[in-house]
Amino acid sequence: MPDWLVRTIKTFIQAFLGTLIPELCAVLNKGFPENWPAFWAVIAPFVAAALSAGICAAWNITNERLNGKE
Repeated sequence: MPDWLVRTIKTFIQAFLGTLIPELCAVLNKGFPENWPAFWAVIAPFVAAALSAGICAAWNITNERLNGKE
């Protein structure tokens, strides 16, 4: 498995857990506004983690190519 992929997966897991914990606290404390869709509490951690992992992947791929480690 390429190094950039391993680092991207780790970033996804870290970002997912980092956003899931506050989301769970908000759900348990009924902290979401009433006009928000109910699925947002489930989708938000995945979206945040995917964005973080995507940025990480792009950065790592760029670094590997610039350093000649294709």
